[in-house]
Amino acid sequence: MKKKNDEKIIFFCNGKKCGKYNKEPKDYFKKKIVEFGLEDKVCVSKMDCQGMCKKAPVVCIQPKDVWKKEVSVKKAKKIFEKHIL
Repeated sequence: MKKKNDEKIIFFCNGKKCGKYNKEPKDYFKKKIVEFGLEDKVCVSKMDCQGMCKKAPVVCIQPKDVWKKEVSVKKAKKIFEKHIL
């Protein structure tokens, strides 16, 4: 994946448990990226299992190396406002 210097990447753990629970927050991020016209600056991507299954779903925001656990749509809203906008 080619990354621009000012680009942010929202990584979702795609392990068995995280993959089971990450659809709604992932859809929320994708919707907000389009809504705010950030398609050139922010992308959503998968990452391999991070071994934090009890904290599913797990999200990592790069390049700031921000890790969030148990990400619901409510938490996704806060993450978007604080780390993406």
